[in-house]
Amino acid sequence: MGDCDLAEVKLSHGKQIALMGNLHTTQTMLFGTPDDVRRASLQAILAAGENGGFILSTGDQCGRDTPDANIRAMIETVQEFGTYPLDMDRIRRALG
Repeated sequence: MGDCDLAEVKLSHGKQIALMGNLHTTQTMLFGTPDDVRRASLQAILAAGENGGFILSTGDQCGRDTPDANIRAMIETVQEFGTYPLDMDRIRRALG
């Protein structure tokens, strides 16, 4: 569902595995706004993206009623901020 701590998993296992996720399927993707999705996407990239091995995704799936605008917000955020090498300072600034 997207409820693990990406930073914790990255720290403990990030050199051994690639991570994928972690936008919450219901709270963020289904019921959130595009701004919520953008913020959660940036937070996930910041938490797990450094030094590679991370794919931004939902924590599970997108439910059938997930707003298209939320899916677009995730894609647009990763297109803008998710290209390696990541600019972590730029991501932090975008989070405010």
